[in-house]
Formats: sequence, C-alpha cells, structure tokens
Amino acid sequence: MKTNLTSLFILLFVATVSAQQKQDIINYVERYKQAAIDEMVRSKVPASITLAQGILESSAGTSVLSKNSNNHFGIKCKEEWTGEKYYHDDDRPQECFRVYQHAEASYADHSDFLLTRPRYAPLFQLPVTSYKYWAYGLKEAGYATNPKYAPMLIAYIEDYKLYEFDKVGVAMIEEKEKMMKQPEVTEPLLAKAESRIVVTDVKNKEHHHQLITEAKSAEEGRQEFVVNGVRAIKAMGNEDPFKVAYEYNIDYSYIMTFNDLNTGDRFKEGEFVFLQPKKIRGNEATYLVLAGESMRDVSQKTGVRLRELYAKNLMKMNEQAYAGEPLSLQEKKTAPPHVMSYAEYLKEQTRLTQAQNKIPANSTASSNNDVPALPDNRIQLNAQYQVQQSDTLYSIARKFNTSVEALKQINQLESTDVKAGQTLVVSK
Repeated sequence: MKTNLTSLFILLFVATVSAQQKQDIINYVERYKQAAIDEMVRSKVPASITLAQGILESSAGTSVLSKNSNNHFGIKCKEEWTGEKYYHDDDRPQECFRVYQHAEASYADHSDFLLTRPRYAPLFQLPVTSYKYWAYGLKEAGYATNPKYAPMLIAYIEDYKLYEFDKVGVAMIEEKEKMMKQPEVTEPLLAKAESRIVVTDVKNKEHHHQLITEAKSAEEGRQEFVVNGVRAIKAMGNEDPFKVAYEYNIDYSYIMTFNDLNTGDRFKEGEFVFLQPKKIRGNEATYLVLAGESMRDVSQKTGVRLRELYAKNLMKMNEQAYAGEPLSLQEKKTAPPHVMSYAEYLKEQTRLTQAQNKIPANSTASSNNDVPALPDNRIQLNAQYQVQQSDTLYSIARKFNTSVEALKQINQLESTDVKAGQTLVVSK
C-alpha cells in the first residue's frame, strides 16, 4: 500500500510540473509572439523558429540567464559586443553572455546575430515557412551542440502550433513588399548586351587609386560599377538596404552582410553598395586613411571585407585607425597602425563636429580634412530621426546608442510601437 501511495504521489507531482511547464510556454508565446512576428518581417527569420528557440534557450523565460540578463537565446558576448555583460556557467564555467535592457532587444539581436554570420547565410535562401529545414539548418550551422536540438525545436513548433505565426508574418511581408514595389524594375545593367564598358582609373590627392569598371547604359536605370572585382552600385540619398535588395532581387540579409550594415543602418549618399561579397584582398597594397573615415568607410571604398581589413592590420574589431595611417589591403602587417577605440572615435567625431559648428560660415580657417564630419548613422545633438519601414524602436535605439526607455521618455511614447514616417527625437 505504501509503495502504491508513493507511486501515485510521484505521478501527481510529475503531472503538476508538466502542467506548469505547459502553462509557462503558453504564457511565453502569448507575451513574445508579436516580437517574433516583427522580427520575421524585418529579417526573414521564421517567427516559429524564433519562438521555439526562445522557449528552449530560456526555458520559456524562467531560466536564470533570461531573468538576470534578458538574454533569451543564449547569445554569448563575442569580440564585437560592447554592452553590459553577465557571467554564467554554460559549456564552461563563468562564460560571458550579452545583457539586454528588454527581452525584445534580445529578439532583435537574435535576428541580427543570424543575419550577420556567414555560416547562417544559406538559411535565408530557404522559404520562411520551412521551419523543419530551418531547425536542422541551425543545428548544422553550429548554433547548438545538443544532437536533439532540431527535433526539440520542431516539437515545440508543432505542439504549440507556432507555425501559425509564420502565416501572419508572410502576409505582413507581402504587404510590405507591395508597398515597396516599383512600377517597373530594370534588369541589372551588366546583364544588358547593349551596355558599354568604360574603364576609369580613379585617383585622389591622398595617393589612393583603384580600378573601377563603370557600366553605362543608353536606357534609364542604375549605373553599375565593378570595384575590386565586385559588382556595385552607388547609393542614392539616405537609401534603405531593403529597397536595394528588392530592386536587385537579392536577399535583404545578403545586402546587409555584403555591406557590413547593422539593423537600422542606411546607405550614405554616393557610397558604393555591393551586390556581391567583397574580396579578401585589395587592388592596391595600401590605403591611406582620410580624416573622419571609419574602417567600414575604407572597406566600402576599397571593396575589401571589413573583417579582412581588421585581420590584415592586426586590429581588434571596432578599433578605428587615425587619419594618415596606412592600412594594408593585401598582406598581413607586422605591427598595427595607430588606433583608437570605437568609443574614443565617436567622442572625437562629436567634438570635431561641435567645433565645426562654432566656426563662422565665411571662415577659411579649416578644410574638410581638418574637421571630419560626424558619420551619418551616429547620434548628433538634438537629433531627430524619421522612422523607416524596416525600423523597430529597438533597432533605432541600437542605431543611436541609446535605450528604448530613453526614446519612450523623450518622445512620450506609451508603447514600443512606431510607424514608418513618424519623427522621433533621438537625443536632447
């Protein structure tokens, strides 16, 4: 009799725990389904996959990591992370994990993490409704070490019908693409038989030159270039990467990766926009850094991959070279150039911009090279920003190095919802 009572107690306990876990998952899905759908529209990561990973990685929001750091996807610090850190035992003792102000910020960073890692690029060629292929693809790409990772994700998706949210995401994506659609999209110019190819040797006074093949067409349309052997166009105004992706029928995530963009970034007027991966070597041996140029600016000018620039010049990610420093474009240097941290770079740019603003308009005391301008995608005093179609409040906060709460407070927002065309104050 005692044995039977013990067995009954154990069964009741297991049933109670199971019911609680199920309710935790239902609550989790209800709370974060919109964040997952929004990220699917922005990044093309299936909402079902995002939710399933969130459930698994954060134990439906009940894990120590998710509670203490709002990290729902187990994303570790990595070398490029400059935010707050949380140390937690994982595969090894006291590993470094990223800290987010809100869980939704973790969702946005999860999408960006997948978008910016080349090993996940093949996933974005899959249909967004193919959650099974995505699940196995994540495992094969090395997202997790658990051999049952893919079946576990699939089980969550099917048990809780998370695939229904993919349908919502697809409808929203189609509506977004309909809004972006042009009356007529021209063929890429290099594919046109009637195009004339003109080779131009471009040099500037800073001793840099590169061979650029320029494709011109008699028909109206974009002018194309081949920079360092890579297809490129030039950005028009403050151009949205999504527009380029749609116009050239290239996956949005590829445009972001090819051009080393972060979520919410836009192309600057006249900069090269690469339609293919940049090369690991440049046409020339060295490049002399100009005043105000970031490492990404150099990468976009020379057609050399940003990570390769860092590696060849023995620099840590996010470090910036001082103006006048020579960067190697081909061989690995024996010593790094004179560098500053990214935080120092932003402070210096802000200081110089403020100094420039104090100089009278008729003054001839300085030149553009003396006082570099603040990069377009960085915060300025009393700055305003017009919300773009692909923006979320979280991506805007990341772009301008501020917090969601700060943006809500400055703009007197009651929620995190923003609409395209809306103007936000991003700094006071």
